[in-house]
Amino acid sequence: MKKLRAVIIDDETNARQALSNLLQLLCPDVDLVGEAKNVDLGIELIKNEKPDLIFLDIQMPGKTGFDLLAAFGKAEFGVIFTTAYQEYAIRAFRLSAIDYLLKPIDPDELQVAVGKYKAQLVGVSPQQVKILQEYIDEPRQSSLSQRTKNLHQRIALPTAGGIHFVQMTDIIQCESLGSYTKFHLVGSKPIVVSRLLKEYEEIMDNYYFFRVHQSNIVNLEHIKRYVKGDGGQVWLSDNTEVEVSRRRKEEFLALLSDFYVNSGKIV
Repeated sequence: MKKLRAVIIDDETNARQALSNLLQLLCPDVDLVGEAKNVDLGIELIKNEKPDLIFLDIQMPGKTGFDLLAAFGKAEFGVIFTTAYQEYAIRAFRLSAIDYLLKPIDPDELQVAVGKYKAQLVGVSPQQVKILQEYIDEPRQSSLSQRTKNLHQRIALPTAGGIHFVQMTDIIQCESLGSYTKFHLVGSKPIVVSRLLKEYEEIMDNYYFFRVHQSNIVNLEHIKRYVKGDGGQVWLSDNTEVEVSRRRKEEFLALLSDFYVNSGKIV
């Protein structure tokens, strides 16, 4: 099998060396054809070597990894970001469906990331990079009253047929289908993604979403009515009914009340 040609672009010498060593030990099907310590040298390296895959740091002196990708428009190569970002930034990578490795790089995670690229052999789209940059730049927020409501915020949903870019406000609910998650959307067919509902619960909790039941996350903006009961039910904008679990009822009602107060809507 043909080896993957790869380059590393990172301003830290130790980081480049550590990744190079791991690739040599764990990924024999990856041929490291060059390294660069900044964006300008990285652009030149990519043009000369035409790699299949680049390992790219985000924060580098002068210019960022985003600047490098902007120089190529639609990337014909795969990208795995290597970053020291923690916590809130992980959400940004997941929302944009772009692979990443946290420093110090875990050997198992490196093998998984390379394996995923080999299985797909696709580059990163400008839309994915834009979503990543938007979320990376977004301030960390905690309470509902502080959460950003931005009609242009989007999420990338990877499917077997390609990546779908969906506005957060168009998501009515997310439904668990075992190892898959089904996104119910405004004005279009549902999208099924090969990821657990729990993953989306973790990355969408900074927005107007709440897991009302083991099988459902709902968008508070699409709730038309709440019907009282043991746990109760919510009626959504597409006229579907979703159960609210008894153990989540109290937290859900408190969050729903805060949402209406902060959105200026009337219950």
